[in-house]
Amino acid sequence: MSSPGRYPAHDSAPTDTHSAVDEAAPPPVGRRRKGMSAGTKVALGVGAAALVLAAIGVVDSIGRDEPSTANGSSSTAPTVVSAPPSTAEGSEPDMPAPAGSAVRDGKFEFHVLGTERWTTPIGDSFGVQAPKGEFFTVKLRVTNIGANARSFSAANQKLIIDGEEYKATGAGDGGWLEDITPGVSAEARVTFDIPADAQPQAIELHDSILSGGTLLAL
Repeated sequence: MSSPGRYPAHDSAPTDTHSAVDEAAPPPVGRRRKGMSAGTKVALGVGAAALVLAAIGVVDSIGRDEPSTANGSSSTAPTVVSAPPSTAEGSEPDMPAPAGSAVRDGKFEFHVLGTERWTTPIGDSFGVQAPKGEFFTVKLRVTNIGANARSFSAANQKLIIDGEEYKATGAGDGGWLEDITPGVSAEARVTFDIPADAQPQAIELHDSILSGGTLLAL
């Protein structure tokens, strides 16, 4: 018999708390992996492009600062400047041999025997020739030092007056064309028409018209 004012205790079945929670909660959903947002991707792309452009600018600046040759390599070798060629005016003229000495050109040896001048006209088979200034004649001894006979021509000789050349006139010379045998000497006269009172300094003597010639002071 129960006590007055008390209700009898009732046995209740155990409550399954876990099952209740499971039934009340929605089924679990798989977690979504967090990734970069679209804004972040755009910002990174712009930054990378800026870095690439900056690198290109640096390379271009370096390329402009370094001079390059035609093949693309930098030029470091010094420029070689060639010296200008010398002119004939810068070279010393040939000095004549002393007066009275013997000189040689080709197969002839020359020796001056004397000189003379006059103004009298000269007559020969071609007529009479008067000087424009005065005649100047150089007397020569010509020796053949070669092995064969050679012809001496007075027309190949030149007179030097103050650096200017005067050609033989052919008037009054007895050795205009004369054959000289080896080892033999011959005397010849070479006449020039020169300005009056001019003072010849040297005669340029030639073995032939093509020879280099040699100078002999008078």
